[in-house]
Amino acid sequence: MHGGIFGRSPSEPDPAEKPADELDPDHPLARRLRQQEELRECLQAKADLYNESEGHLNSLDGIDCPLCKNRGYTEEVRFNGYCYSILVECPCQKRRKSWQRLQNSGLAASIRRQTFESFEVTSSWQERIRKKAEQYVHDEEDRWFCIGGAVGCGKTHICTAICGELLNGNKSVRYMCWPEESVRLKGLVNEEEYNSRVRAYKECEVLYIDDFFKLGRARSAGGPSDADVKLAYQIINARYIARKKTIISSEWLMDELMDFDEATASRIYEMSKGYALQVEREKDRNHRYQERKKGKEDGDEELV
Repeated sequence: MHGGIFGRSPSEPDPAEKPADELDPDHPLARRLRQQEELRECLQAKADLYNESEGHLNSLDGIDCPLCKNRGYTEEVRFNGYCYSILVECPCQKRRKSWQRLQNSGLAASIRRQTFESFEVTSSWQERIRKKAEQYVHDEEDRWFCIGGAVGCGKTHICTAICGELLNGNKSVRYMCWPEESVRLKGLVNEEEYNSRVRAYKECEVLYIDDFFKLGRARSAGGPSDADVKLAYQIINARYIARKKTIISSEWLMDELMDFDEATASRIYEMSKGYALQVEREKDRNHRYQERKKGKEDGDEELV
C-alpha cells in the first residue's frame, strides 16, 4: 500500500513543511506564497512612497520631525496570516497635541518668547532660580517644581521655560491658569463636563498650574474659598498618588499655602523637595516695578 492513510508515504514530507523554494510551483501553497510576496512588495512600495513624502504640519506648529517628515504618521507593512499596511502615529504627535492645547490656552507664544536664555539674570537669586529650573528639566524622577512669592520676579517666565524644554523632550504638557480655570470649573461642578475637565488635569503627563490660589485681590483680604481648596486637593492629590510631574507658580509662600490647606500644601512640598523656591517680597525683585522706575526717569510717565 502506498501513501499511508492520508495518501502519501510516511517518509514523504508534507508540502506545507517544505521550504517555499522547494515546492512545486503549481502547488496551491506555492501560488499563495507568491501572491503574498507580490502583495507585500506592492504594499511596501506604496509605504515607501508615502514615507518619503513631505508633510506640512511643521508650518502649523513649528515642530520639525525627520522621522515622519511632518506628516504625523508613518506607514508600515505587517503580516498576520496575510499582508496589510497600517498608518502608525508618530511619537511627535504627542508633542504636537501638547502644542495645540497650549495654543488654545494662549501659552504657545509665551513658550517661544520666555526661555531660559531670555530669563534676565542680574542678581544671585535670579541665577539660583534659573539653575534650579535647568536642573529640574534634566531630572529623570517625577519631581515637582514650585516657585512662590514676590510679584514680578519671573515665576511665570521660568515655569514657561521649563514647559518649553519638556515639550522639546517630547513630553505632553497641559496648562492651567488657576484664576480663570478654577472659576470655570466651579461653575460646572454640577454638570457632566466637570468630571471630564478635572480628569484631564489629574491625568495629563505634565501639568503647569499658573498663579495657584490667586485671589484677584490683595493678599491681606484672605485666603482661597472652601470650593477652591476642594478643587485644588482633587487635582493635587490625584497627581501626588500617580507621581505625575507638576509645575506650580504662586504669589503665596509655602507656609501660607500650609495655612490655607495643610493636606494640599504638604503634598506639594513633599513632591517638590529640592525644587521648591521661595522669593522674598521685595520691590527690587519686581521687574515691572523696576521698569516703571526707569520709565518715570525717562519721562514715560508724567504726573499731571
